[in-house]
Amino acid sequence: MAIKHHVLVNGNSLSFRGGFFGFSSIVLIEAPGCAPILFDTGHHSTRLLLLEALKQHGLSPDAIGTVFLSHLHFDHINNIDLFPNADVYFGAQEWEYAQNPPPADTFGSFAMNAYLKSRSPQLLVAQEGELKPGLFYRHAPGHTPGSYLLHFKNAANQTVVLAGDACKTYRELVTQVVASEFDEQQRGGATLKWIADNADIVVAGHFSELHRSPNGWIWSDPTHLDLIVR
Repeated sequence: MAIKHHVLVNGNSLSFRGGFFGFSSIVLIEAPGCAPILFDTGHHSTRLLLLEALKQHGLSPDAIGTVFLSHLHFDHINNIDLFPNADVYFGAQEWEYAQNPPPADTFGSFAMNAYLKSRSPQLLVAQEGELKPGLFYRHAPGHTPGSYLLHFKNAANQTVVLAGDACKTYRELVTQVVASEFDEQQRGGATLKWIADNADIVVAGHFSELHRSPNGWIWSDPTHLDLIVR
């Protein structure tokens, strides 16, 4: 049986004057012989969306066995407390970076850092490795210096890349130019090139799922955000 993924919450890159909505993609991974795996957890604005999506898959938060955090910005990690039984993974370099980010990077959370420390996270040191059989991680610096992505082959033998903010949008994928690059070594372009060269499907951090086609990268389902003004 092949590894499967389900996008529970679609990311978007919507912003407004002075701020952004910043919903990050949250992905459920089903790997043979493993408890359910979650890639990123989003933040409080998507908390109810996440819980409802899990329910639709017949899952409670307690059922999640592993949470893999692409990086430690608040919009990707704030709902980690929903998953008390999960082993938590992220990059050791990202952990070091998150303790003292540069002034331009205002997206971290020292309160969440303290919470994550209490969870005794599994810190990834290797540049590449296998998280679970057939499910691989890869260092993906650019947006932050310690970002990681996941990749695997699906039942159709397509390479699926769960990119997090290593590839935030369609624009980044096709131009290989990073917006909001906090990696001092400026490695984001090389990371985007690896994704573009190797992926058939990309779950971007803040965009709809992208598919390779003979005519370039396409997406079939737009991200919807219903605004309700009371």
